[in-house]
Amino acid sequence: MSDFSLPVENVPDIPFTRLIKFVRQVTHDVRNGLNAIDLQAAYLGELAGEGELGEEAGKMRQMIAHVTADMQELSARFAELRPVIMECPVEDFLLGLKEAVDQEFGNQAKRVVWESKMGKEEVEMDYTMLSNALMELVRNAIYFREGDQAVHFTASDEGGKATFEVRQKRSQPDTKTEKWGKAPLDSNRRGGYGLGLFYVRRIMDTLRGELDIGYDAKAGELRARVSLPLKKPGGSGGSHE
Repeated sequence: MSDFSLPVENVPDIPFTRLIKFVRQVTHDVRNGLNAIDLQAAYLGELAGEGELGEEAGKMRQMIAHVTADMQELSARFAELRPVIMECPVEDFLLGLKEAVDQEFGNQAKRVVWESKMGKEEVEMDYTMLSNALMELVRNAIYFREGDQAVHFTASDEGGKATFEVRQKRSQPDTKTEKWGKAPLDSNRRGGYGLGLFYVRRIMDTLRGELDIGYDAKAGELRARVSLPLKKPGGSGGSHE
């Protein structure tokens, strides 16, 4: 097979800001086109009535809605992150997170084992951003786990930091985990965009937190950990502009 890749010296070095602009423009244009197709499908459905053609038009609209949602998710991965910081007790945050996991994964959510050693301790966070980051880690764990193994989610206080860890049984990865999510569009999964963990890292950088991914060979577990400073008693854990 011929190799049509560019020589290294001819590969363009594209600034990330330009990539963001490109993705946002493309997804905007595609979504506009999908909306036009959806309107046409709705019109055809009305003309066809309740028969077989009407059902097919309905299926077409469902497919359009699915692709539109994919475009929205892709655009969100490259959106500018503007945190709205609030103080939130860890136990309240975890209740909302568990509810979101139950809603998205249905019966699969029963395989997530929750353990928290925290309660009213408060963390300064953007609730939606932190929830999105942890949902991405849970989503990856459920998708990549081997067999029907449980996914473990734990919350604990480690040295004045609220640490959230997601673990699943898995064979040792072929690539170094410390590099995961450091750059976009780098995925070994067929059909994957390599944006999930990159998005999580962007969120944690924005919130001045940390993301650590490692493999415990002894336990045979892949572990992803997110941590944020706990609010200090009588004071604030930090400020965000």
